[in-house]
Amino acid sequence: MDEQLIQPTPLIIGYTVVFILVSIGIGIYANKYAKSAEGFFGGTKAFGGIVIGLASAAAVMSAFGFIGGPGLVYKFGFTSIWMTIACGPGFAYGYWVIGKRMRAMAEVTDVATLPDIARVRFQSQAVRGVLAIGLCLAAIAYLSSQVKGGAKLMNQMLGVSEEMGVVIMFGTTLAYMLVSGMSGSILTDAFQGLVMLIGVMGVIVAYFAMTGGDMAVIMNSPQFGPTFVDGAGAMPFQLVITFAMVFFIGVMGQPTMLAKMYAVKDHRDLKIAGILGGVTYGLTSLVWILVGYGAIWIVATGGAPPIKDLDKAAFLFLSKTGGVLQALVMAALLAAIMSTASFFISLAAGNITRDLAGAFGHEIPIDKQVVYGRWIQVVVSLFAIGFGYWGGRAVAILGTLGWGFFASVTIPAFVMGLLWRRCSREGVLVGLTFAVIANIVLPILENFKIYRLPFPYYLLTIGGSVILTTVVSFFTKSCAGENLPEQLKPVFKL
Repeated sequence: MDEQLIQPTPLIIGYTVVFILVSIGIGIYANKYAKSAEGFFGGTKAFGGIVIGLASAAAVMSAFGFIGGPGLVYKFGFTSIWMTIACGPGFAYGYWVIGKRMRAMAEVTDVATLPDIARVRFQSQAVRGVLAIGLCLAAIAYLSSQVKGGAKLMNQMLGVSEEMGVVIMFGTTLAYMLVSGMSGSILTDAFQGLVMLIGVMGVIVAYFAMTGGDMAVIMNSPQFGPTFVDGAGAMPFQLVITFAMVFFIGVMGQPTMLAKMYAVKDHRDLKIAGILGGVTYGLTSLVWILVGYGAIWIVATGGAPPIKDLDKAAFLFLSKTGGVLQALVMAALLAAIMSTASFFISLAAGNITRDLAGAFGHEIPIDKQVVYGRWIQVVVSLFAIGFGYWGGRAVAILGTLGWGFFASVTIPAFVMGLLWRRCSREGVLVGLTFAVIANIVLPILENFKIYRLPFPYYLLTIGGSVILTTVVSFFTKSCAGENLPEQLKPVFKL
């Protein structure tokens, strides 16, 4: 068990219990939207722009943002903040540019999963299958990497063992996911987004009450120094540019956002969802920024010894705040983890139940898909928990998958596939195949110290999948240009 930086109080425990019970209640209520396979696996055409905007921001801002982000600030200063700064505008741009065509696909076909859209766009079970494999691998990897963050959080919040913390967190999530699937995920994510915004207000108050906004002590600290407060931080400036570009583009390829575009009830709500999602994500990013700098300030002033485990930066900051603020902010951390976990449980279950089976010629009857999907949700959760907690080196490899993996398979299939008429079936299949193989091989080579690229490997996987899709599409024409399926030609006029 980790060092207990925060002592659980009746206020923290009580607020956590209320948060969990409300989440379960909302998830059970969402069953009204999950009577069909489309509702259970996709929440298709069910929710307004406000719900979708809040849910999108909550699902994207995961344990990486609320626990990992402050640790990156503690280690590198301002550098990592460019990741999260770029995401807010990316939300709005994604909803406004891609959203209208994603939403239109729900009008021309029965949409429940992202591979459903890829199958119809490219008239290919192979594209559907490769995309489903890529999304499943990345989703389970993302879930596995959330397990440790959730375990540490529940240990600090409730004083329970990490193992029991995982049981409580995933047990709560499954309690409503089994009832309402993706519809439950979306509706509870919206509530959890509100909880996160309340936590942000707590962080702002706590940070300025603690530090008074004084950055001079950080600049004069021999351990940190001026580089920790300048615009580039402690890492090379070219990395700042890379972070900004990759994360602006990458957020548009995140399934947590793409899948919600066809869950919007009315296409006119896409603008609301884009604005609200971007603003909400931008506000929740203040946790990443202020908590990280708060931890630096505490160490720089001698309030605590230097941190070795970067995940403890968030808990160190919270340990110096009052009981009410601790309760508000820690519930926000739990909301960030649960909202992400619920989405990826549903994503993986839907891809396995509908898409992998269908791609191999074994379509599960519509009336049985929800039943099968519930069982697979349990299997996915147990696998992610076991692998994430006891997987050893495999988790280190899996932990690097996620953002780059998602972007490298979704940008060719959806950003290019829906915005560029000339994108062909052969092009996207080559791009997807390269992305899936490269995202598995490169982190294995890197982790076992066999070979390491001189730059982050996800730049190659994203860039390579886009370039291959583009080049092959110029020389092929299946489902491209004038050969678009007739039912999709109106979509490309939007």
